[in-house]
Amino acid sequence: MSWLRRLSITARITIGSLIVAALFGLIAVVIIRIGVSSILHNATVTLLSNDVAAPAQSLLTKPTGPFDLPGGGQELAIVDAQGSILSSTMPDGLEDRIHTLIRLGADPHSVQVDENHYLVLTRSVATPNGVMHVVAARNDETTALILDRLTAALLAGAGILIFAFGGASWLLARTALRPVSRMREQADRIAGSTPDEPGLLPVGPAQDELSELATTLNDLILRLRASADRERQMVSDASHELRTPLAVLRGQLELAELDAGDPDALLTDIRSSHTTAIRLAQLANNLLELSRIEAGPSSGRIDWRTLVDELTDAIDRARLLVSSDDEAAGISVDFEYDPRRRPDPGARVALSPTDFGRILDNLLGNAITAIRASGDERPEATVTASLVLTLDESGGEAAVLTVTDTGPGMPEEFIPVALDRFTRADGARTGQSGGGLGLAIVGALADAAGGRVVLANGRPSGLIVTVTLPIRRD
Repeated sequence: MSWLRRLSITARITIGSLIVAALFGLIAVVIIRIGVSSILHNATVTLLSNDVAAPAQSLLTKPTGPFDLPGGGQELAIVDAQGSILSSTMPDGLEDRIHTLIRLGADPHSVQVDENHYLVLTRSVATPNGVMHVVAARNDETTALILDRLTAALLAGAGILIFAFGGASWLLARTALRPVSRMREQADRIAGSTPDEPGLLPVGPAQDELSELATTLNDLILRLRASADRERQMVSDASHELRTPLAVLRGQLELAELDAGDPDALLTDIRSSHTTAIRLAQLANNLLELSRIEAGPSSGRIDWRTLVDELTDAIDRARLLVSSDDEAAGISVDFEYDPRRRPDPGARVALSPTDFGRILDNLLGNAITAIRASGDERPEATVTASLVLTLDESGGEAAVLTVTDTGPGMPEEFIPVALDRFTRADGARTGQSGGGLGLAIVGALADAAGGRVVLANGRPSGLIVTVTLPIRRD
């Protein structure tokens, strides 16, 4: 059957249709032949009954004759009670077996004599001279001829219908698969087109399997394009953002080579190069992390208790950052949450604990960096993170993380693009890791969890970042 798999769909449908039509045609011919044969048999039996009716009636009044038997294909015989044939129009072969025919009974029986087939019917008549018998026979040659010709005509008609059905199946299959051919041609054009020439597969007006296939393939094409766009964007961003640090690192290494004779200057150059290399590594890691987040929805699940644990751990890391940085000394980092309000035990946020910790680290690090860069030495310089349970716009529960600081805030015109990658308002809020990717990662993680991020300037100063994460029940 391997040859069948190499055929086109149209050919396989046509062959299958021909096989099915041939089976049904053969069954129909057999059924019709059996039906017609039964009808002809019953007609012959009726004729035989009529043949014996008149002689049997005559025997009741004239058992000794004379007997006027009809001819014209009506083979009849009159047999007396002693088994003698009183009158007969039967052929010699049947007359020789007359006693055997009488013993067959009153039901019709088929008898073969030489090459001829006969249908025989015997009628017993009680007369004053004893029980006499009327035997009638009819040749089945005409019936067999009719059946043979009818079968030949049926087979010929069935063959014509089968081939006509096969041709119709071929035409219908070609017509039904024509949209597939158009989809294939469009797919070839899409494969040979440039990224600036968008195109999708045609979707027919009918809500059928082909339309569903085209819709599914279009979704796949859009996802592949989005993935390719992300890859191109990542390569473009990486080449753009890594060019300057690499140039700086090369310059620092060249300067270190020139300062080989001065140990102090050489040590300074090496430390500067190390700092630049760390920044390059952080930038590469952030680019890879952002590409991973944007590649698809998050597969993590985190409950409310783990959210609170991650919040306290992130606060501890932020406080450690403040205590280890002399320039950030005096900044107060605190958190708030209501332990009395919590969702059901089965409620989850579609983030992993690591991703939620990354959101907290980026927002807290950004706030600390903004206050430190602004030179705010007021004792009330604070960064506060709060986690509350509330209802979202659709009426479902949501975890809302709010990070508030007393820093300089952001220009109002920059807030709409603050979540884009590699965007910087000024040097005050570049993020903990640098490169303008901190808020982009926060926005991408929130989107992956089905949430959103809102930025707003505080009053009278500072920035308020609100991250809303919907809570789902697995």
